[in-house]
Amino acid sequence: MMKSKANLFLIGAAKSGTTALSSTLGQHPAIAPLPIKEPGHFSTDLRTPAFSSQYNRLVQWDEAAYFKKAHLEDRHIGFVDSELNYQKLVDHAIAKNPDVNYVLDASTSYLYSAKAPAELRHYAPEGKIVLILRNPIERAYSHYTMALKYGMEQESPLQAFKREAALHPAHWGQDECYLELGQYAKQLQRWLECFPLDQLHIIWHEDFTADPQKAMDALMKYLDLPTFVLQNTDQLNVGAVPKYATLNKWAMRTLGPLREKLPKSLVYWLKRKTQVAAQELDSETRSFLVEALTEQIEQLEALTGKDLNHWK
Repeated sequence: MMKSKANLFLIGAAKSGTTALSSTLGQHPAIAPLPIKEPGHFSTDLRTPAFSSQYNRLVQWDEAAYFKKAHLEDRHIGFVDSELNYQKLVDHAIAKNPDVNYVLDASTSYLYSAKAPAELRHYAPEGKIVLILRNPIERAYSHYTMALKYGMEQESPLQAFKREAALHPAHWGQDECYLELGQYAKQLQRWLECFPLDQLHIIWHEDFTADPQKAMDALMKYLDLPTFVLQNTDQLNVGAVPKYATLNKWAMRTLGPLREKLPKSLVYWLKRKTQVAAQELDSETRSFLVEALTEQIEQLEALTGKDLNHWK
């Protein structure tokens, strides 16, 4: 008997609403999310031994320790090397709901990874692949505010973007990849070498935020599932930055490794007390990002046939 497999993949882009979308998909009775939202199993070129000590401290991933436990705890991210362990995630998801049509792997590393398209093609050639793409200028700034929040960034937005633009390229797990993660045309082209365009369902972030129900109805049609009424459309992460940068940096070093173990209610309370809404992106920084990313936006238009002039 053939093993059950994951067959629905939300591959990114990072900071484009994937957490909200995966949470929404997990509410559907025919979809079972993996206990690790982002197991990163098929991005075999992105593994923690190559990450910086700062990133490893943030990720706090120990594959052997995680899979030793009888009950697999819900977790946001991990990098699962072992095929056997990945199958354990799938089996766990199916055991909770044996009648599902889809098992969901929502790893944002897949869109960026050079290896993931071929790896996933080998694993699930008929798999359903979903992308949610956000204006890469807005995506970069949202990523910056996240890096600031987690104590990974101390420079101003413009300084940070210029620093990474000079790296040629930045690397996942060592740098923030503010610009690289927004190079959607380059990333999508790799996926199109392994999958036909009609096997990839693209959701545009602005459509998802403007009318989540309409976006979900279209996604359910692609998945050949009955649609369902969304109970909560206020899930998209709102950009926030720490009130006290120095205190936040210390707290993330000291308490950051514990965040996966803290009650979600406590994490939410701490965020409310220690964070404020991020300021609007200033015009000089926006101009820099537009210049850096316009060519990729135009190439994405050519690949998808979508008018993205409003992104520039």
